[in-house]
Amino acid sequence: MTASGTYVYCIVSSSTPITTASTPGLPGAGPVRALDIQPGRYLIVSDAPLAEFGEAPLAAKLSDLDWVSRAAVAHESVNESFMTSSPPADAVVPMKLFTLFTSDARALEEVRKGWKRVQTVIKRLSRNEEWGVRLVFDASLLKAASTAPAASGRGYLLAKRQQHVAATKQTTEMRKTAGDVIKALRPMAHEVQKRSVSEPPESRSRLLLDAAFLVPRARADRFRQSVESRAKKIASAGYALQLSGPWPPYSFV
Repeated sequence: MTASGTYVYCIVSSSTPITTASTPGLPGAGPVRALDIQPGRYLIVSDAPLAEFGEAPLAAKLSDLDWVSRAAVAHESVNESFMTSSPPADAVVPMKLFTLFTSDARALEEVRKGWKRVQTVIKRLSRNEEWGVRLVFDASLLKAASTAPAASGRGYLLAKRQQHVAATKQTTEMRKTAGDVIKALRPMAHEVQKRSVSEPPESRSRLLLDAAFLVPRARADRFRQSVESRAKKIASAGYALQLSGPWPPYSFV
């Protein structure tokens, strides 16, 4: 038995030497360091004391949402540090939060066991970033149409019918707008992942699209400008187009 395991943040592919000296790791874990997998390929890890990250202590900590949140932010920051270094790493293959092994040797053994698959992922992600795009419709952004009270039962039924027709038309327009966003942005990305969307009960806004785009760094400025331009065009119709990133490519691993 050892006093520490090995916490793994990511695999980094870099044609230039990397440094981990100023990179903070997870709360309670040791300093961030790099294990050589092969020339230009590194496993980014920290010592994980079993008093903090053993099976029972970790299970207890997972019920503490504040601690989990701090750990997630730290994990993300380590991954992002290699994307924003100068020069940036060619590829960052992020691991899931709380990826743990009993030792450095065990972590390296597991990665090397599936190295052919890992190399394929590295090649696919090389010099690419993940950008998130969300399309939201908010009816409150539209001017409310004035409606006179119905003078008769027939008028009431006619108004109801008109509302139904208008709602159907609006739903069709929403689907078309979401499709147009994907159609416009897809050519600038290598891959697109659409996530399932749902709206909370009683929500006045409606999430129409939640997608991740794997964008080459060389096209990132063009991609961002395209999102901003389209957002301005559709804002008056009650749509908000939101962009986030760049992120480590979690959605494409």
